[in-house]
Amino acid sequence: MDLSVLEQAEIQTLKSRLSAIQAIDGNPMGVHQLVKGQTSAFAAKNIPGLTFNTVRGLSENDIPYLEDIITFYKKNAINFRFEITPMNSSELLFRALTDKGYYHSGFHASFIGECVENRGQIYQPDIEVCHLNQDDFDLFASIYVNGFGLPSCIQNGIKQNNEVLFDVPGWQFYVAYVKGMPAGVAVLFVQDKMATLAAAATLPEYQGRGVQSTLIQKRIQVAFEKGAKYITSEAAFGSASHRNMEGAGLKLAYTKALWSKF
Repeated sequence: MDLSVLEQAEIQTLKSRLSAIQAIDGNPMGVHQLVKGQTSAFAAKNIPGLTFNTVRGLSENDIPYLEDIITFYKKNAINFRFEITPMNSSELLFRALTDKGYYHSGFHASFIGECVENRGQIYQPDIEVCHLNQDDFDLFASIYVNGFGLPSCIQNGIKQNNEVLFDVPGWQFYVAYVKGMPAGVAVLFVQDKMATLAAAATLPEYQGRGVQSTLIQKRIQVAFEKGAKYITSEAAFGSASHRNMEGAGLKLAYTKALWSKF
């Protein structure tokens, strides 16, 4: 298949999420977006980290826009990174990034698989997966923060930034219970024929017990029922999430080259 559809799915997922956050009254997260040629630049000044402060879709064709993109982030005083797929990679592009003061700082993995019915594989005796209710985003944020060991001061922001997606078409949220106790959460985004495993977390005491595998299988089944043809996701290369993706039948499509400021 044309793997460019995978990158476009990643871009559309990020665009949908950040557009909803940007629409919050007063734009408290400081979200801004810029499109130049085939390149999309995303910025979220008040959301820590580089997940939402990222440039996608850049190829040598858009080198003339590099200065505009860099200026976009400078004006907003935001640290960011470029994510370059193998299809868009070239010596010309890498030299241009180096000339602008950027270096290859790491890799990130993208996965894709066919969306097939797997109802019989979903359920484990002790694990129940339910839709997250609209008034349960405190629970979602608590599990997410504790699952990743994040500072508690950002919990309310995580709640707000996901709660705003509840009624946005294509987004669904899930919580997994182990013997009746909340253990993990996960997010699914479906648009047209592409479905994205958008985010997930498990409380430390429940990790390694099949919670995320069950949440992945549940979301694949839902995506299939909604008519999606492909399921996609991202993860750190070689991580537990990487192993979970491959265990669920997704294949490593490629690793993106991450470029950061010297």
